[in-house]
Amino acid sequence: MIKSIGTDSTGMRRYLFKPKDYVVITKYLLEYVESNLRSGRLCFKVTPNLGITYVNACVLNGMLRINEVSINLELAKSVIRDDDSVYVIVNSELLPIKFYDSVKRKFYKLRSIGMDKPPTLEINGIHMHRIEGIDPLSDAYIKVKSIRPLVNGYVLDIGTGLGYTAIAAMKLGARKVISVEVDENVLNIATFNPWSRELSNVDILLGNAIKIIKEFDDNAFTHLIHDPPRFELAGELYSYEFYREMYRVLKPGGKLFHYVGKPKQRRANIIKGVKERLRRAGFTRIIWIEDALGFKAIKYA
Repeated sequence: MIKSIGTDSTGMRRYLFKPKDYVVITKYLLEYVESNLRSGRLCFKVTPNLGITYVNACVLNGMLRINEVSINLELAKSVIRDDDSVYVIVNSELLPIKFYDSVKRKFYKLRSIGMDKPPTLEINGIHMHRIEGIDPLSDAYIKVKSIRPLVNGYVLDIGTGLGYTAIAAMKLGARKVISVEVDENVLNIATFNPWSRELSNVDILLGNAIKIIKEFDDNAFTHLIHDPPRFELAGELYSYEFYREMYRVLKPGGKLFHYVGKPKQRRANIIKGVKERLRRAGFTRIIWIEDALGFKAIKYA
């Protein structure tokens, strides 16, 4: 499936995803705790992992105890306040999942959108997922379902992010998913996200998709999910040359989903340009999927 792997020519390497298992605290969870205390309840059910499971929690002597882990409630409230970052408890201290990378000149944040919802990723204040009226994981399922069936499929996922589309593809029956991510910081953040844990079942390649895609054999995949950053941030991932590579690695009859989103400027021109370049690259039956804000297309022999 892959012609070669190495760091000499492409800079590509495999990323071993190791999810972390910490209790997650958000401003939404603290609001829920306060609501219970105002109602006179000192013990109640909470979610330690953004809605995946629920466990018993109690507040005794000012300490919030969840899953054998304790944190001073007033301290947590004073630290988090109205911050929508995801926090985890490490050694009885709150660690915010946000940081600035001075080399890349980027600020990263795992942003909570609810006590029991999959979070989004923000880079320099731009969220990487749709969150208006939908959560990021549900959005990923809409994208992936547009190219069903995936049962026993071989899927290439370009733009791992927090892994939602790769995980959705696995859940929908794919036999193998290979996912490509250019930014190691993003993958490191994902290890703290409870909803990303199943990325451990995905083959992740760290590197530039422009170079990595050239390392795959012809006709290697039955499905390709292309979920790039917005056009203004990664125009090369919308180029005719890249679309030709996507076409090459798909099997005859293979299906593509290409997320485009809602470009703030020149939306109609950007969407029209994407469709035309896909057509020139060889794709047929190029259909705009409004619910998924992207195109699906097919490679015919």
